[in-house]
Amino acid sequence: MIQKSFKARVEKFFQPSLPPVACEISRRSVALVRLDSRNPALVDRFAVTPLAEGLVAPSLTRPNIASMPDFQAVLKAALAKAEIKTARLSLALPDASAKVTLHFLDTFPANENEKIQLLRWRLKKTVPFNIEEAHIASLDNRHPDGKHLVLTVCVHREVLAQYEEAFQKLGIHAGYICLSSFAAFELLARIEPDLGRRAVLLVRVRRSGSSSLIVQEGRVMFFRQTDAGEEEAEEAPALGSVRLPDLFDEIHPCVTYYQDKLSTQPLDRIYVACPQDPPAELLASLSERFRRPVLNLDPLRFFQSPNAPALRSLKNALMPSLGLAAGRF
Repeated sequence: MIQKSFKARVEKFFQPSLPPVACEISRRSVALVRLDSRNPALVDRFAVTPLAEGLVAPSLTRPNIASMPDFQAVLKAALAKAEIKTARLSLALPDASAKVTLHFLDTFPANENEKIQLLRWRLKKTVPFNIEEAHIASLDNRHPDGKHLVLTVCVHREVLAQYEEAFQKLGIHAGYICLSSFAAFELLARIEPDLGRRAVLLVRVRRSGSSSLIVQEGRVMFFRQTDAGEEEAEEAPALGSVRLPDLFDEIHPCVTYYQDKLSTQPLDRIYVACPQDPPAELLASLSERFRRPVLNLDPLRFFQSPNAPALRSLKNALMPSLGLAAGRF
């Protein structure tokens, strides 16, 4: 199934075994979920706890957490709110905390050390810090013609260590760490199990920015992440509201790049993930303009909970956490 193959190839910073508890850290909140160990569609525990403005500020080069004691206090509160006790969890970090790059290569070494040396050489002029201070994870997609499309996720070791430390001080090991957009795609793969035969664009829109991910037949072909500046974020619609220009302007360059650079065939579907469900008429308008189905990524198409009203109200904020937790099955 696509979720198994995608999970096996998405960036694994640590061990591959996933616990049933997952956490996403964003600029604005800590989102926690725990799935029923016998039923991957049943959300056993969940909570979304807001963060004070500026407490988490994703960056490639600077510490992301402004105050470790304050951040740990929020983590404790989030775990208590969700009624979760665990020694292990999976963790989704903000997309802006790492550099994602795609490399088109004629050859790619089989030796792991040679791979890392080649990737460090290619990345050293593109990352804003000393490449020797980076942790690099890679995903190699070999094409039928023998060429390689290698995706790398590059994060400064001190940035990664800070997130690890926050959980370690609470006695929790973050055994699997990835980026939020990859975790959200895992949710999409769970909802649409035939994605291995499709070319799909997933666009995540937030007040602080957006991320776009194209996967073609299970292979990551494109990744784009943009952060809104402070002034732009202030002028943006309130969190949860959506305007047609916002989504259209995010989707259009991705579709154009795919058609011009990646494939002669059109995308099969376009999914959007927003803080609030986009109106049906908005999706219909976008579908008409792009001549492809533009669909809302709705976790309730797969997940359920004994506390259905609360899950319904928080489902969009829980998307990456749900995808990350579901990836273990």
